[in-house]
Amino acid sequence: MAKNTVKVDISFESLLQAISSLEIAEKHQLWELLEAELFPDNEDSPEDIAEIQAARADYKSGDYTTFD
Repeated sequence: MAKNTVKVDISFESLLQAISSLEIAEKHQLWELLEAELFPDNEDSPEDIAEIQAARADYKSGDYTTFD
């Protein structure tokens, strides 16, 4: 995280409401940020990254099967 940060006192409920109002692309950015913060030592290989990106692209295009 950047050295010049500001801490804001915001309730968790307000944070959840703010997140739910984001566009899908913004939610993906948040997801990636949280993933990097939660798993800093989890370095993916280029093959893993390509596979994840392909899976996300398939999901975004509706090319997936549910278990229902």
